[in-house]
Amino acid sequence: MGCIYNEKVKRSATPFIFLLILFGTLLVLISIISKEMGFPPALRTELDLVLTMIFLLAGYRVFLRSKDVYRYSIIADDLLIHRINGNRNLLVAKVKLAQIHSLECPDKKSELLKYLNKNYSEGFTKGAYCCKYLLDGEKKAFIFNPSKGMVNKLNTALKAL
Repeated sequence: MGCIYNEKVKRSATPFIFLLILFGTLLVLISIISKEMGFPPALRTELDLVLTMIFLLAGYRVFLRSKDVYRYSIIADDLLIHRINGNRNLLVAKVKLAQIHSLECPDKKSELLKYLNKNYSEGFTKGAYCCKYLLDGEKKAFIFNPSKGMVNKLNTALKAL
């Protein structure tokens, strides 16, 4: 194909902050329940310290993940997705265009949740596309958030194959 196309998408922090608030609320509830169950004060203090540390580590992870930028590239016959965080540039997906069997905007949010661990988009569901492909006979998929220009290039490339 010989096409070169690049674009960058910055990951939104809003969904992560929302999940962090829910997680913090859950940890506070655990602390309250331990008090109601009559745990000794020393054990409750240790439990509160552990829960606070877990919350701080989760907050740090949210902070790091919200700084991610994804670069989507079409180079020759490959779709490449890099995660960029500061000076780190990590190739997270490399798919031959011939291996892609569908590129679609999922109509069900439940389908998006199946591929949450392979989410290379700016948010969880906003404008996301699901790329399904075969790799070594195994069906794989990931979610990403390409521009309309990239979707057109990908669809044109897929039709040409």
